[in-house]
Amino acid sequence: MSEKNLKKFAVCTAIGSGIGIISASILIFLMAAALAVGDIPALLISPATVIMLAFGGFCGGFAGAKLSGEKGLLCGVLSGIVFFLIAWAAGGFFGTGGFGTAAIIKAAMIIIASSLGGIIGVNYIKRK
Repeated sequence: MSEKNLKKFAVCTAIGSGIGIISASILIFLMAAALAVGDIPALLISPATVIMLAFGGFCGGFAGAKLSGEKGLLCGVLSGIVFFLIAWAAGGFFGTGGFGTAAIIKAAMIIIASSLGGIIGVNYIKRK
């Protein structure tokens, strides 16, 4: 892979990961607002968070692959890995960042969703 392509994938990965983090953060913020206002069972918090992180990964993979225009699976996987590492580090910063079964499940969900987003993003054709 040439240096130009490597730089292109690095930029697309960074932008995709950023978009994934922003979209997941917005969804988690909305969930926190719903928890503050409504009576949502505590059992739904963890699965809902994983789903929102996966959706953020999908958005990040889609955006990164759309910007790249090629190799959507690679862009999606890289965006998902960076997104998970940032989310995991943020969890560690706030005291819940252990690497156990839950972290492995979150990593798998994020990387699979971002890979799917990358594949769809590179093949997405805007219809008129």
